Amino acid sequence: MSLTNYYEILGCSKESSAEDIKRAYRALALKFHPDKSRPEQDGVKFQHVLEAWQVLSNPKLREEYDATQTQEELDSESAPIYARISCNDLETMDNDENVLAYPCRCGGLYCVQKKYVEAKNQLIQVPCLECTFLIVIET
Repeated sequence: MSLTNYYEILGCSKESSAEDIKRAYRALALKFHPDKSRPEQDGVKFQHVLEAWQVLSNPKLREEYDATQTQEELDSESAPIYARISCNDLETMDNDENVLAYPCRCGGLYCVQKKYVEAKNQLIQVPCLECTFLIVIET
């Protein structure tokens, strides 16, 4: 199932601020509002704009939408994912405290620096040093 891209509908990106999204919504709402335009297609476009605004203007719904969109992007990638793990599954490397590791079934390691897993609510893809598998770390 493909998720509707609300950012595309409003002409914004994930990095857009709440104010940017508000400005984009207002401009498109004026452009496609049924009272302001004639073509029937504009009514459908207005509904899409309104739906995007309702999700992206609410911080909690936006966060859930972003997480769902990120997961869908990960699922669509062709690289084989060996495991989905949490930060707690990683172990500190013996020779470097700033590097965390996870063993691969091929005998190799997945290594990531601690600083990359400190932010919460993100998905990080890490390739194995020996084979083509990836792991996804959920922070």
